[in-house]
Amino acid sequence: MQIWLKVFVFIVLFMVIFSFLIFLMSIHPKKIITNLIPSDLGLKYEEVSFKSADGIKLSGWLIPNNKTKAAIIVMHGYPADKANLLGIAEFLTNDFNVLLFDFRSFGKSEGKYTTAGYLEKNDLLGAVRYLDEEKNITKIGLYGFSLGGAVALMTNHKNVKVIVTDSAYARLSHMVEHMYRIFFIFKYPLVYLTKLYGILFLKVNVDDASPVDNMKNIKVPILLIHAEKDSQIPVDEAYLLHDANKNAELWIVENAEHGMTHSINPEKYERRVLEFFRGNLK
Repeated sequence: MQIWLKVFVFIVLFMVIFSFLIFLMSIHPKKIITNLIPSDLGLKYEEVSFKSADGIKLSGWLIPNNKTKAAIIVMHGYPADKANLLGIAEFLTNDFNVLLFDFRSFGKSEGKYTTAGYLEKNDLLGAVRYLDEEKNITKIGLYGFSLGGAVALMTNHKNVKVIVTDSAYARLSHMVEHMYRIFFIFKYPLVYLTKLYGILFLKVNVDDASPVDNMKNIKVPILLIHAEKDSQIPVDEAYLLHDANKNAELWIVENAEHGMTHSINPEKYERRVLEFFRGNLK
C-alpha cells in the first residue's frame, strides 16, 4: 500500500511540475525577430507605435496607400512577429493601407507575457484606435493568421467592416487539450492545472478565450480559411466557428498543413481574399 501511495504522489508531483513548466514556456515563448522589413520588398512604410487598450506599447509598420481611406490590419500567429506575414500581406498593399503590428511580448512590442488571444484583444483595439485617431481611417478590414485570426473573431468594433481569418482556433481550451493529447486520459488533469495557473498567475480564464462564443455577435462579413490537414489547429475548429455563424464563408484548403494555405496556390488564395475585401470595403 505504501508503494502505491508513493507512486501516486510521484505522478501528482510530476503533473504539477510538468504542467507548470509548460505553462511558463507557453506564456513566455522564445522571441522571434524576423529579418525582413517592408523596404526589402520595395514597399514604402512608416515605423509606428501605439498603445493597446490596456496601455502596453506596441510596435508596428504602416504601409500607406494614398488611393484609398480603407485599411487592412494584419495579425500574426504564435509565436511569431509582424514580419512573419509580410510576404503574404504584400498582395494587399496595392488596394489598401496595411497595418502590421507585433502582439504584446512578441517581436518589438512591450509586454511581459502572452495570453494566446484573450488580452491580445486589447492590442487589436489599440491598432483600430491608432488608425482612427492618427490616420483618420475608419473603414477597416481584419486579416489574422492562427492566433491573429482568433483575436479578430473575439474583438468587436464599429470600424471593423470585414474579417478574414486563416487557421483560427474556436476555443483556446481546445488548444490546451490538443497540446496534451499524447497523454491520453492523463491530459485532463494537465489541462485543469494549466487553466488553474492562468487564473492564479494571470487572472485569465482560458475558457474565456473563445472566438466561437463571439461569432453570433459579429454582424460583418467573415471569410474563414483553414488547412484541411492542419496538425496544430485541427480543421474541426473551423467547422465549429462556421456552425456558430452560418453567414460566414468557409474555405477549407485541401491537402494544406498549418501555415501552407497560401503557398499551395498563391494566385487563388490572393484572388479570393482580395475579392472578399474589395467587395466589403470599397
